[in-house]
Amino acid sequence: MKKIFIAAFSLISAAALAVDGKCYLIPLDSINTADHEYNTVLNPDNSKMAYTSSQVLKHGYTKESALMAEGEGTTWNKSGKILSLKKKVSHIDVVAWPTEDTIYTYNGKKKSGRIQIYAKKGDKWSKIGKIKLGSKPIKKSCFNSNLTSVYFSTQRKGGLGGQDLYVSHKDEKGKWSKPVWLGEKINTKGDDIAPELVGDSLLYFASNGRDGKGGFDIYCSKIVAGEWGEPVNLGEPINSEGDDIFFTKSKSERFAYMSSSREGGKGGFDIYAISYIVAKEMASGFPAPLSMLSNKLLAGINIQNESQIDTTKVTLLKGIVMGDDSVYLKAKVALSDNKLGQVIATQEAEENGAYRIMIPGGSNYGIAVSYPGYLFHSENFELPEQNEYKEIDKDIVLKKIAIGKNVALRNLFFETNKADLSDESIVELSNVIKLLNDNPTLHIEIQGHTDNRGSKAYNQGLSERRAKSVVDYLIQHGIAPERLTSKGYGLTKPIATNKTEAGRAENRRTELLVTKI
Repeated sequence: MKKIFIAAFSLISAAALAVDGKCYLIPLDSINTADHEYNTVLNPDNSKMAYTSSQVLKHGYTKESALMAEGEGTTWNKSGKILSLKKKVSHIDVVAWPTEDTIYTYNGKKKSGRIQIYAKKGDKWSKIGKIKLGSKPIKKSCFNSNLTSVYFSTQRKGGLGGQDLYVSHKDEKGKWSKPVWLGEKINTKGDDIAPELVGDSLLYFASNGRDGKGGFDIYCSKIVAGEWGEPVNLGEPINSEGDDIFFTKSKSERFAYMSSSREGGKGGFDIYAISYIVAKEMASGFPAPLSMLSNKLLAGINIQNESQIDTTKVTLLKGIVMGDDSVYLKAKVALSDNKLGQVIATQEAEENGAYRIMIPGGSNYGIAVSYPGYLFHSENFELPEQNEYKEIDKDIVLKKIAIGKNVALRNLFFETNKADLSDESIVELSNVIKLLNDNPTLHIEIQGHTDNRGSKAYNQGLSERRAKSVVDYLIQHGIAPERLTSKGYGLTKPIATNKTEAGRAENRRTELLVTKI
């Protein structure tokens, strides 16, 4: 599973340039590959997504295709090429999809900056017009709401250097003006590219000519009285140390999309869904009893009576629980002592998804967060005996069960350099069994991953054996074999750096992938 990035940031909306809020990123793993996926464009009802796929071939050549996916929110599935005429050209990017049967495209291999307009009749697309935007190739374009202004990036005389952003306007006779430079407030001496106009007043774009997090960062500028304001960096988690580009806003306030080369992706540029935490809808009906705790004694204190806990010597884990559909969840939060192999406390999150649970030191603890219809989420805490109070803020996102969704099983443990499951894995394995029993049509793949220590062949074999060991356990405990597969990836899919022990620990993981529902 890719790492889910969660952080506070200034949410930019059409109503105001800066609104306090949160968002998180989820990679669209059903679309992403080891090659490049980028340049997302949505159809009018946001049920279809056009995007560009670029494969690196021998001798440095690339093969680029305009593909389509269908879905919504964070769940998308590939559905083929967007244009049947793709075979006639070397490279097509979809730049706008204003009506269901009209698409604007750009042939990136042409020397001149022309946008082609296609109309769909039946199952075929036919060219019905074009827009010429000067003699220089363009990189990415977008239109205002009534298709009378087009914003694009290109390299022309009179700019500051590299790619700059321009706009061209259509007059009453249907003629397009010469490109107008957007000025020094928007453009830099670096590359300023990939514009996206939202609500005709907000311009999102990517730039590598400003002080940002990494290479390209995504910025937003608001037009006031005909003048573009100072661009605002969208910050984390949207921007990273990699290249972050091609911001695309959906018509929903909950979601946007972007492409990023950040660490932890499948390779090259990957497409991510940005889910904004703005939902007011509350989920309810989960039958978990509130604060139902076992009678295990911790440090001589019965934790069933929370008021008796010495709060100067515990870790308080707190945050909110949401679905990746931006619904707050009254989820069950279960605390287990992995050394004892049993759940020692359970709690139900509040109406707004808020939860808080106290964890004493001195053991290896697991947290499992679950809600019907979603994959559970687990965390691991190895806490020593402690003499002071600590707080950990952890917002948790549960993924709605769907093909292609996956989660890391953080409380599965193996003997060093072996595929034998340790006794401390019992609770996590029970969580997987419960998920499968609660969803009897669910099929999963167990995936093994390692860090980069040791040879590639050794790690590949170890990851395969460990994944199979989990599957064998599930079969032994009543899960039908035809619902289970195993696969090892060795060291090929790191989600963190292998230069530190903490990063290597992240990469040593077992994941659960939904393959059928």
